[in-house]
Amino acid sequence: MTPTDTVAHTTRLLSRLIQALQPRVLFHIQHDTPIFHSVDILAKSHHLSTIQLPINEVRHALWLSKLPVEALEYWNHVKIDLVVITDRRPHSLSRLFNSLGHSKYLGDKVDLTVHMEQSADRVTRLFVNNLYWEHGIKKIRHRIRKGGLMPAIIESWYPSNNNNYGVILEDDIEVSPLFYAWAKYNILHYRYSLSNAEAYPWMYGISLYSPRNLELMPEGRISFDPNDVLLPNHFPPRTPYASQVPCSWGAVYFPEHWREFHQYLTSRLVDLQEKTPRLNIFVPNSRSERWKKSWKKYFIEMVYLRAYVMVYPNFQDFESFSTNHLEFGTHVKHDRAQTALDSFVVPLMQRDTLFNQLPEQQLPSFEKLPMMDLWGTLMTHRQMDIVASEWHKEVSACPRQQLYDRFDSQDLLCPFPSNSSHHKTKHINTDIKKPAPSKATTKKKAPKAVKTKHMLEHIEYVTVYVDEQQGDHDSSSQFDMSAWDEMPEPLDVATMTTSASDHEHEDDEFKDLEENWQTLQKIATQQQQPL
Repeated sequence: MTPTDTVAHTTRLLSRLIQALQPRVLFHIQHDTPIFHSVDILAKSHHLSTIQLPINEVRHALWLSKLPVEALEYWNHVKIDLVVITDRRPHSLSRLFNSLGHSKYLGDKVDLTVHMEQSADRVTRLFVNNLYWEHGIKKIRHRIRKGGLMPAIIESWYPSNNNNYGVILEDDIEVSPLFYAWAKYNILHYRYSLSNAEAYPWMYGISLYSPRNLELMPEGRISFDPNDVLLPNHFPPRTPYASQVPCSWGAVYFPEHWREFHQYLTSRLVDLQEKTPRLNIFVPNSRSERWKKSWKKYFIEMVYLRAYVMVYPNFQDFESFSTNHLEFGTHVKHDRAQTALDSFVVPLMQRDTLFNQLPEQQLPSFEKLPMMDLWGTLMTHRQMDIVASEWHKEVSACPRQQLYDRFDSQDLLCPFPSNSSHHKTKHINTDIKKPAPSKATTKKKAPKAVKTKHMLEHIEYVTVYVDEQQGDHDSSSQFDMSAWDEMPEPLDVATMTTSASDHEHEDDEFKDLEENWQTLQKIATQQQQPL
């Protein structure tokens, strides 16, 4: 029997089997051979959803057996984009891409977009240009004017449809080889399973990172272990949990909620540019109120008013699917204690224990998922929604929307009349202290008057030509290179001192982290002490 006859015979047998069983999903090994191409064509002709897995990655998708058929049918509809934001840290970027390149993508096509800041150096640009990405399309974007981390993050991705998801990664992040499997399992489980339909309006993303600190306490960051909350409340060990806190150190964001945030943030920023802002939105007792230039401050506002949550992993010893090496920008000093830095670095899951560590070897349903507010307090989602509803009355004059799947932020953006007590009063916890001013800014001196003197200086034009045999000559006088103190060099924006206006865009969440460093050192030391 010839290879062609073998393909035809197999196709006929499989076609009869499909007609007899009437399946909705067909699994097969991904292989670039005529017989597998025929199987794929046959499945499409019967309107079957096909799941093609590389043979060496089947063991990383054992959780497929826990998903309902309606979720499996969306396997090929889910499109996960990777978005990387970088500046001038080529070594960090190389580490991130090395980890991305060794990840398991389960046979999916995954597109990659790299956003370079204005000040990205030549090594970074060359590295990105020469990067080979075999898993999908590679796109490169480069800013011509520094905008800071807020627009770099928010403008880096916008969903093309409601099945499009964004994994947003800064260059000092490193991912586990299994991050994609964790992301896709969560998406299919919570977004496409009929039993979890309730999660659709409330869940806005999936964290890849397991935090060791609570960052929104008014007094500053404190040590945090979710098991200290979950185990006394009779949740099984290793149970994932949902939190309102957005993760910026490796996370998947959902399309509807990201669009709503774009709408919300646009209105908030326009209002803040007014001489007298009309909106009076804030989160009580949250340290994020100090982060005026951080995108997370505004995302926290929205999720608090909406009762939105993000799923977090909770594996042994904080084992995660991403970690942060905390390589800050130029505004953070480099002589910080390594102990404090290490408190943010968590172990990456290298061996595939995802399936075995989960309680009952599967993700919990949305109904059974433990929920925590911004400050790590355990509560039901119903309680969380009541808090959001009551606070809505304090910050917006419009009634709270009742159709929770609209994803329209307009009801949050209604200012109170100027004579309203809501408009005039903003209750912020007084425990939040502003940082002490530095010596350089304590005394403000009046600017000196600038004297301008106009001069007209003679310019001599010199024409230079090059002769390969006789060297350099000029037509009017010998061009003396000794007049230069050093050889001329082109400007390099990566090495230039940025203007004061550029520093206005620095993310003050990281400045706050720097100011809180002594406390973090104490926390890290306590975490390293044996129990």
